[in-house]
Amino acid sequence: MKKLIFGLIAILATQVIQAQQYYPLAQPCDPDKVFEKLPSAAYDNNCIYKLHISSQPFNFFPKELFRYPNLKELTLQNTNISSLPLDIYLLEHIEVLDLSNNNLTTLPSSIGDMRNLRKLILRNNKLNTLPATISACKNLQEIDITGNPITFLPNEINSLQALRSFRFSGNQVKDPKVLLQLVRQMKNITSLDLSGCNLNFIPSDIKFLKNLTELNISNNNIHFLPSEIGQLTHLETLILGTNGNPGNKIYDLPTSFSNLRSLKVLSAVNNSFVDFPIALASLTGLEVLDLSNNQITSLPPEIAMMTGLNKLNVMNNQLQDVPNEIGSLSRLTQFDYAGNQITPEVEQKIMRIMSGETIAEPVKAVVKKVVVKKVVVKKQVKKSPKKK
Repeated sequence: MKKLIFGLIAILATQVIQAQQYYPLAQPCDPDKVFEKLPSAAYDNNCIYKLHISSQPFNFFPKELFRYPNLKELTLQNTNISSLPLDIYLLEHIEVLDLSNNNLTTLPSSIGDMRNLRKLILRNNKLNTLPATISACKNLQEIDITGNPITFLPNEINSLQALRSFRFSGNQVKDPKVLLQLVRQMKNITSLDLSGCNLNFIPSDIKFLKNLTELNISNNNIHFLPSEIGQLTHLETLILGTNGNPGNKIYDLPTSFSNLRSLKVLSAVNNSFVDFPIALASLTGLEVLDLSNNQITSLPPEIAMMTGLNKLNVMNNQLQDVPNEIGSLSRLTQFDYAGNQITPEVEQKIMRIMSGETIAEPVKAVVKKVVVKKVVVKKQVKKSPKKK
C-alpha cells in the first residue's frame, strides 16, 4: 500500500514539474512582455499581447498569429511579406500594426474593420494608395507611409478625426496643390512629414492645418515659404533641412514668420540663406536654431532679442565676425561656429563673450590690452579647427 501511495505521489510530482516546464505563463499573464519570435506551443496563447518580429523571411503572413486573440501590438519588419490576408480583421484587438520594410503593394479593404487600430506604420513598402475603408478606423491616430510610391489617397481619409500624425515622406504626388488638398481636411493633425516629396513650393492651403505643432518639409526643392505659414501659430518644430540630407533652396523667410510665437526648434540646414532671416529676431521663445551649411555673411545685433536661445549653430557659413550682442543671450549654452572665416583674434573674442566678459572695444584693440587670467567658461563653445 505504501509503495502504491509513493508511486502516485511520484507521478503527481512529475506532472507538476512538466506543467511548470511547458506552461511557464500558467501564472498571471504579463501584458508588457514582448516576444521577438513566434512563441512555442508551450505558452498560453491568451497571454501573447506584444509581438515584435524583425528580419525573419516569412514570405507569407504567418497564420500562427491568429492563435493569439489578445494581440495588441504586432510588428513584422523586413519579413518579405507581399500581402495581407482578408481575415486580418480577426485580430480585432490590435492597436499598433507595424509592417515596415516589406513588399506590400495593396492593403485589404477588411483593414477598416480593425476598429481598435491606433498606429498604422507601413514605411518602405510598394503601396501606391490606401483603401477607402481605412476611414472606418475611428481610433487611428498615426499613419506612416514614408517611402512608398503613393500617387493617390482617397478623400475618405479626411474623416479620421482622431488622426494626429501623418508621415508622407518620399511619395510621388507631383503637384503640391494636389498633395495639400489631400491633407488640408485633416484639420486635427499635429505632425506632418512631407520631406523628400519633390515639392517646389508650399501652397497657401497650408494655413488650414492650424493645429500643426511639427512640420517637416526638408529634402525638397522649395525656394520660398508662403506668408500663410505665419498662421500656424501652434507650430513648435519646423524642419527645412537636416544634417546628412539635402535641405531646400530657401533664401529668406516671410515677415509673417514673426507670428510663430510657439516655435521652439527651427532647423534650416543646407539652404540658400545669405542674410540672417531678420524675422527670427522677434521669436523670443525659439530655443534651438540651426542655420549651418548656408552662405550667411553676418549676424545682426538684433539677435540679442532672441532671449530664449540655448543652442545656436551657424557652422559652415561665410561669417568673419560675430556681434557683441550675443553675450546678452543669457540662456545660450551651445554656440557652434566651425567652418567659417574666423580669425584667431575673433575666436578669442567669441570665447570671451561666451565666458561672460563685456566686449566694448574693437577686437584688435582688446587683443593688445588683454591680460591673461583664469576665466570660468559656463557655456559650451565648439571651436573652429585651427589652421595648420
